[in-house]
Amino acid sequence: MATKLEPIEGTAPSHWAPYLINGDSSGMEQDDIRQADAFVQWLGATPVSCEDAGFLRRHDAYFVCGTLAADCQTYVALIEVES
Repeated sequence: MATKLEPIEGTAPSHWAPYLINGDSSGMEQDDIRQADAFVQWLGATPVSCEDAGFLRRHDAYFVCGTLAADCQTYVALIEVES
């Protein structure tokens, strides 16, 4: 059976983008890093890209870390699925 990559999306704060996409945590507090890591675990894979989602009152990261309203990105990760 073959596998293919499927995109999966989730919204989270924009200021996490350098860390989530490029692994650059400079300027981030440990609490932000912990929350971003929890979002990646919830998402199921590390994001490979992001796109502006605007200011969201409630985003997907809220459910994993309690983060409230923020300027957000829609993060896209790729997961392997059997086809």
